[in-house]
Amino acid sequence: MTDANKPNPPQVPARAAAPAAEEAPKKLPLICRLIGMRRRQGRFLKVALTWRGWITTILLVMILGMAGVMEYTMQPEFCRSCHLMEPYYQAWHNSTHKNVPCVDCHFEPGLANTLKGKFEASSQAIKFITKTYGSKPHAQVHDSSCLRSGCHEKRILEGKVNWEIRKDPKLVITFNHAPHLKQERRGKQLRCVSCHSQIVQGQHLVVTLDTCFLCHFKDLPHGRHEETIAGCTSCHSAPKDKIILPTGVFDHKEYVARGVTCINCHSDSIKGQGEVPLQVCWVCHNQPAQIARYGESRFIHETHVSGHKVECSSCHVVIEHNLTANANRLFKLPDGDHAAKAGDQGACTQCHEQSHLGPTLLFSGTGGRGVKDMPSPMFRAQVDCIACHKTTKRTTEAAGVVGQTYLAMQESCDYCHRDKYKGSLEEWRQTIQSHLQRAETVYDQARTRLESTSLDGEGRKQVARSLADAAHNIRLVKLGHGVHNVNYATALLNKAIEYCEKSTSPVRETGP
Repeated sequence: MTDANKPNPPQVPARAAAPAAEEAPKKLPLICRLIGMRRRQGRFLKVALTWRGWITTILLVMILGMAGVMEYTMQPEFCRSCHLMEPYYQAWHNSTHKNVPCVDCHFEPGLANTLKGKFEASSQAIKFITKTYGSKPHAQVHDSSCLRSGCHEKRILEGKVNWEIRKDPKLVITFNHAPHLKQERRGKQLRCVSCHSQIVQGQHLVVTLDTCFLCHFKDLPHGRHEETIAGCTSCHSAPKDKIILPTGVFDHKEYVARGVTCINCHSDSIKGQGEVPLQVCWVCHNQPAQIARYGESRFIHETHVSGHKVECSSCHVVIEHNLTANANRLFKLPDGDHAAKAGDQGACTQCHEQSHLGPTLLFSGTGGRGVKDMPSPMFRAQVDCIACHKTTKRTTEAAGVVGQTYLAMQESCDYCHRDKYKGSLEEWRQTIQSHLQRAETVYDQARTRLESTSLDGEGRKQVARSLADAAHNIRLVKLGHGVHNVNYATALLNKAIEYCEKSTSPVRETGP
């Protein structure tokens, strides 16, 4: 038989293959193994934590929690959780910095400074919780915070800037940050917060003009011989807009063009010397060695101003600066009937009571009887006495012994007004003198009639009161020099004549 015809051998079923060995589980990434993770058998969770993994997880949760808490405690809303901070929070919330987080200013730039700031803030929080805190927290704002990127880093490079502090009438202050921050001013190194107070009467980081006045006016002559650091026009120019006064419209341009100086009219614009009473030091310091350095001005300013943020007004008596800062103050006349203005004469009042009271009353248009208040046009325009009283009365040698007196002359009028009031001063004097002589004559006649009559009782009292009012007006005009306010003086004398004529009626009816 051929091979083709041979029957096929029976098929023997193949043996089943031996089961393959179980595949080893894949290793987890190195990072997972380092933090403590391992493979596990399970239908859903294929990964489990080792004991090291649980510790790592707990630490991670704690770190994230602390980071969250730290982030929350750096928000302005957290600051107000302490009731002591509420006034500061409200001042910040209503300021131009309300969109700047507190820590951007109170923490210096850099991680190390942030951690330092958080430690100090935590200390304050602990003091609050344990009730060991003070009633007035104190915080620092360093120049590096103000000049950080994104804030005021270009402020020093801006040069002169215009700052509008008043709109009616408009007043603009010209200021240059560079010399105030990069150079010593009067031997003192200033900081941003030397002028920009952190909180003043509910305001936050606003310019405190008191600080400016201390630097520009302290220890300098004021009044007739006014002196200021850099002069008036270095900070502000004369008003450019016309000013509406009760006496009409006033335009400074006309007078500036004539060379009229600021001090010619505004000599009472500065009040105070900015002194530091010794007892102020005891408010903060109780060591004799500290008080002994009271006179070391440079050391004190380096410590309090350059080194720490201490308000200038905390030590110095405030210097006032405005049009009427050192002007006459209101007080009551001896009879209590009229409010009048009298100069603050200081030690002079120990011997000279109510010095210059009469001229002051007439100039302000007050103090008379039977006539409504009638301030002088110059008084309404806030012009000081110095504008008219410019001519010296005594020689230099005599003034060195008995002092100098300045007289009002026609030249003073012409200095400001040129020919507008040419010869008016003498004319006013003659007018007042004429009216005064007539009033005195009528008063003497009325007084003589009263003395020669038998009038008594209530009628005599009424006549006496009328004559007393007439005498008061006559004395005020005569001794106060009516030329200080011609219209008011004339009205007072006319009223005095009216009082006298009225008083003669009952005298004539009952007289002999």
